[in-house]
Amino acid sequence: MDYRGKFLQSLERELVGMMNQSTRESVMNAVTRVLREYEISERCTELTVMDDSNEKLIARYCACLLVDGRSEGTIHQYRREIERLAEVIGKPFTEMGVYDIRYYLGIEKQRGVSNVTLENSRMKVSIFFQWLTDEEIIPKNICKTVSRIKTPKEVRKPFTDVEADALRGGCRSVKERALVEFLLATGVRVNELCTMDRTDVDFTTMTVYVRHGKGSKERITYVNNVGREYLAKYLATRTDSDPALFINYRKNRISTGGVRAILNKVAERAGVLDVYPHRFRRTFATGLASRGMPIQEISKLLGHEKIATTQTYVAVDGAQVHASYQRFIA
Repeated sequence: MDYRGKFLQSLERELVGMMNQSTRESVMNAVTRVLREYEISERCTELTVMDDSNEKLIARYCACLLVDGRSEGTIHQYRREIERLAEVIGKPFTEMGVYDIRYYLGIEKQRGVSNVTLENSRMKVSIFFQWLTDEEIIPKNICKTVSRIKTPKEVRKPFTDVEADALRGGCRSVKERALVEFLLATGVRVNELCTMDRTDVDFTTMTVYVRHGKGSKERITYVNNVGREYLAKYLATRTDSDPALFINYRKNRISTGGVRAILNKVAERAGVLDVYPHRFRRTFATGLASRGMPIQEISKLLGHEKIATTQTYVAVDGAQVHASYQRFIA
């Protein structure tokens, strides 16, 4: 379509009555000359159709998670779960119903996943559909009526004093001992430790600054005398200029996998089972609670938003309850 011609005709009609014919012709000639340098198209007044394809919705959702401060690992887990749902059901999210969700969970169960894993899947999918509801992409969260998957009550025990001492004895280098002592003394998450720099530890006040906590939140924790001593010894052995608090054998910042590899070696030498970074965090919390620190203060050191989360970290055995009873009832 000749949009240039349409424009000139419309302009000429607008100018009629505003100026005499001679002036109007001069204006039209000038405008015509100028328009030779430009392309003209008609403005679209149709409503833009929102792209609600599964791929676009997943991308938008992950972008929202990123803005909310979720870690890359968390975003990857959510993306993988939702992509799996789309693959199994084979229809747009906007057309799925509650029976589709139940079918999906049934398929996952047939794959042999545990009830704990299945419940995690249900929660991730429900959170996604709640986001679709909040964004007004669907009218309601179809997962609301999908019942929680019953999971066995798992008792996650901290290290006993004997196990902690065995891990210390299983260390063969000052780096290994510094890593074990730092985890026991500070209660930091493994990814938090990996992102720490040397300057995040104040050796004078024994303060540890967690600058890259979960949800991009900062907090403060502390290191004890033993942890400070071995960390100082380890840093004294370093000849590199990397700012990282802990480095790997290539003299680069240590990764979470690198930390786990070191702990696995130490655990094998020590003869201690189920050694993983988060168990040090649980041991840290339980140790403070057994010494009488209020749960609110432990929660702050751990960086928990909810006290209930901290309570799941603190293991209380029967002997400890009995001793407390005898102390308070007397």
